[in-house]
Amino acid sequence: MEKCKIKGSEYIKKHTKPKINIYNNIYLKSMFLCILTLIYLILRLTQKAFDEDERKSKVIERPKKTHLKKETKFEYFCCFCAMGKKENLYSRELIEYYRSIGIEKFVFGDNNEPNTEKLSDVLQDYIKNGVVDILEIFGSTIGQGEFYGVMYEKYKKRCKWLTFFDFDEYLVMHFDNTKNLTIKEYLSSDIFHDCEGIEINWLMHGDNDLVYYDNRSSIERFTRPDYSNYANRFVKSIVRGNLDKIVFKPGDTQHQPNRELKLCNSLGEPAEYYPDCIIPPIFKYSYIMHFNTRTAEEYANKIKRGYPSGFSFKSNELNQRVRNFFKNNKFTEEKLEVFKKSFNVTIDYADNKS
Repeated sequence: MEKCKIKGSEYIKKHTKPKINIYNNIYLKSMFLCILTLIYLILRLTQKAFDEDERKSKVIERPKKTHLKKETKFEYFCCFCAMGKKENLYSRELIEYYRSIGIEKFVFGDNNEPNTEKLSDVLQDYIKNGVVDILEIFGSTIGQGEFYGVMYEKYKKRCKWLTFFDFDEYLVMHFDNTKNLTIKEYLSSDIFHDCEGIEINWLMHGDNDLVYYDNRSSIERFTRPDYSNYANRFVKSIVRGNLDKIVFKPGDTQHQPNRELKLCNSLGEPAEYYPDCIIPPIFKYSYIMHFNTRTAEEYANKIKRGYPSGFSFKSNELNQRVRNFFKNNKFTEEKLEVFKKSFNVTIDYADNKS
């Protein structure tokens, strides 16, 4: 009997699976922790999805601000626009001057006579690097103001501001007597925040008693401003880009854009002026150095080449043009002789030697 008991207990021990203690089994313990971690992650993801759905529902309920207009992104801050005729001699110095004050893009209307000099002849490097665009309108009689309208429509979405000056006009800007401003510093001023166009007065410069051209720049040669000159009343314009309004209409003057625009003077105040003019002229924050005559030799060539719009000076205008030269510059026989030789005419200005 005792023997059987022993044998039976041994049999049970041998054929019965031992109880597993999960706390002492490393493998099972690891699996248990993994399962708990997975359950935790599932709960977290479920909560996150719920929170995201709730956030989206709130965003949808929030009213959209459709009244806000995105600001236009322009390729250039300021573009220089000009229409010229036989201006090859002065074009490079003009570009270098305006680049030094921050102008990025130049758009020239080249109205030279067919089969004569072209602006592209002397500006190939600027054209290749994208600084200059030339619109060739050889032999055209389109008015300057009307052509400015063409240029504006073509470039208004690329340029935040566009200047409409001539090849003999150099802009100067300053908010105090010691600092020259860049075009961006000047036009970014709060005083122009609501302006659609800015009218800036000429400041006439004479010939500095020079008679003939030399290869120095205009700024180096003509250093004497004439603050008393009556022509200082005239203005030229800088216009804001991407306006929906008509800026220059056919028949408009080249001096100013459509007067239905919100136009300011160079102080940022509403422009009160006669057509083409601000009287008295304002020089406080900016002005345009106007080298209208340069020397007698250069002025004679200017008369010969005619207007930028393509029209030539009439023969009966010669005397008046020469008289105008001596209204702006000191009379000398040497200067008068230049005009006589240039046009092969006899001119007697003995009564104008004052």
